[in-house]
Amino acid sequence: MLPNDDIVKLRDRSQAAMGGGIGLLVVAGLLWSWFALLLLTPYVTDTSRGYAEQCKAPIDAPSAQLHPDRSGCAKERDWPQLLGILALSLPFATAGALTYGRGAATFRICLLLQLQSRTGE
Repeated sequence: MLPNDDIVKLRDRSQAAMGGGIGLLVVAGLLWSWFALLLLTPYVTDTSRGYAEQCKAPIDAPSAQLHPDRSGCAKERDWPQLLGILALSLPFATAGALTYGRGAATFRICLLLQLQSRTGE
């Protein structure tokens, strides 16, 4: 059985790990929000002729707007850029979920060890 001081230190480290996991999940959530903003909002782009072109949001744009050779809108917000934002969020989401889960499990074990040390089992 671990001494009570060691259990308290382990519990504090597990709470710090849970906080770090939440931080990583917040970063992933911000990246998802950025992706949603780029995907769902209309925008204005400058053309080579010097005038502004109104572009629909990529999610409800006509197919002519999505091809770079037909429209300047597709060059401004292309699908590889949008998917790159999602790909960038994956490591943060995975690491955040694993770190939070490890911290939460360790925290529960520490609570169990503290309960056992108080009851003398």
